[in-house]
Amino acid sequence: MKKLNFLCSELSGTGGTETVLIKVLNHLVNKYEITLTLSNIPEEKEWLEKIDTRVKINMFKGKENISKLLFILRLFLFEKNTDYISLSPKMVLLGSKIKKFLNKKYQVISWFHYSLTDQDMFDTEHTLPYADGHLAISRTIEKQLEDLKIPREKIKLIFNPIEEYDVLPETNNSKKINLFYAGRVMLDGQKNLREMLMGIKEIDNVHLDIYGTGEELEFCQIYAGKMGVSKKITWHGWTPDLWDKIKERPSALIMTSKYEGLSMVMLETVARGIPVITSKFKSYDDIVKENINGYSYPLGNIRELTKAIEKVANNNLNPIDVKNSISEYYPEEYFKRLDSSLEYFLDN
Repeated sequence: MKKLNFLCSELSGTGGTETVLIKVLNHLVNKYEITLTLSNIPEEKEWLEKIDTRVKINMFKGKENISKLLFILRLFLFEKNTDYISLSPKMVLLGSKIKKFLNKKYQVISWFHYSLTDQDMFDTEHTLPYADGHLAISRTIEKQLEDLKIPREKIKLIFNPIEEYDVLPETNNSKKINLFYAGRVMLDGQKNLREMLMGIKEIDNVHLDIYGTGEELEFCQIYAGKMGVSKKITWHGWTPDLWDKIKERPSALIMTSKYEGLSMVMLETVARGIPVITSKFKSYDDIVKENINGYSYPLGNIRELTKAIEKVANNNLNPIDVKNSISEYYPEEYFKRLDSSLEYFLDN
């Protein structure tokens, strides 16, 4: 049985990447000997308990960068008959350099869950081209890889998997516009909640549920007070299982992100028949189909954001049509693409 080691760095334990990892590892462990390598101890560890017990979890428990480097180096130097799926650009670079220098035979495949541009987390130009193959989770990332002059045959578009769910029942209070947000609470930066709060200020009959936490939670709450929208918001904090909390169908998920990879909470929402209101970050249209499963607005345009909220309230999108709009992400289709893509890279 072939061995695959999934290499991850700086996972919090609360994000969409962890959700995808659970599904993918639990599927692949039936075909491969799987290891999950974490370069940090996640703040939240509940997600690890959902991973099949046949998956070996290898976690760096130290703090020094030199020790961490040695921890990763040992994998590439001493593991035998193992290929690597890396969610970390630095590990792609390190593994590829060792492979070339020591004439190793393993494959290093990238699988990134953030936009490759519009971010300052890693240097894409000097890391990604070294990978032997790339699993792209969105058409935008596929295009970004092509823009890095990576040969088309080294890129496979697979998207992300999402379970097929029953449509949630309609909320009893249909007169109010019930919006929700789930994710890290950031006033500015990637999640851009400042813009969300400015948007709901302009609409009277709206309520916003915010599920999540973060270092900027207090700043967001203070800003909401200054904007006069505190009474329109319920702050739920960190919610381990969002869909145990949301039992009735809200009017829409609202996202004002400056960038994303492929948003899992957006997919989970649409799969339950709930529309989405979103900024036009790169790759939003891999999920959102205008007037079918939601509405979008240009970043920074509060007037268009309020119009999108009003459209959700007035147009009453069909929840079955919303759910069916992402059929390509449901497990049967997704795992066909994943399996064939891995076989292509690992057999070459």
